[in-house]
Amino acid sequence: MTATERTTAILFDLDGTLIDTTPVVLPAFRETLAEFGQFIPPEDVLLRTYGMPDDAIWRMLMPAASESERQAAFHRAEARSRAGMYQHDLLFPHARDVLTELKQRGCLLTTASNCGPVYLDAVLDSQGLRHLFTHPLCLGSVKGQTKADVLAVHFRRLARDTSVMVGDRASDVEAAQAHGIAVIGCTYGFGPREELAQADACVDSLPELLSWFPDGRCLLHAPPSGPR
Repeated sequence: MTATERTTAILFDLDGTLIDTTPVVLPAFRETLAEFGQFIPPEDVLLRTYGMPDDAIWRMLMPAASESERQAAFHRAEARSRAGMYQHDLLFPHARDVLTELKQRGCLLTTASNCGPVYLDAVLDSQGLRHLFTHPLCLGSVKGQTKADVLAVHFRRLARDTSVMVGDRASDVEAAQAHGIAVIGCTYGFGPREELAQADACVDSLPELLSWFPDGRCLLHAPPSGPR
């Protein structure tokens, strides 16, 4: 076991945890749906897509369309979102400072998002975060079905018992439970608070996260290995 494998690893979700891409994603969805002649749902319905895998999002938004039409719409919306990211500061308050401090305390920071690699790269590069993360992964980059698949790839080189998931949706809690690791829920994100009922701890803002890693190690004790 290498020193890196034994370092406390924090696996971050993106949307609703570190960033709020609403200013670019919602317009991209609306413009793309209009381009394809589709019904444009109200904002609360569009917001429910946050945290979902891309294929599930477009099945929801274009239920009667063919798979090829959904794929085309996805790529159009992704291109629009990516372009918008370079024109906006999308980080939640204090996100960059918190990530920098956690890294300085010795934590290994990485990502576990349900997005695709183009979206992940756009977030990291447009928001100036890439230098803070080690081997960032997403659902698309591992060709997985659920967020638990992303974690499984991470754990080929990271120790589970020193890893912590941080996210705002039920999918983050479920992924952590699938691998028997601790999870910290972000109540300020997009998911309703009840989705985080089984989280080991919750924070109402990003700076609160620092209190759980006072010396780079998490105060939470990871549960036993395996599903809970």
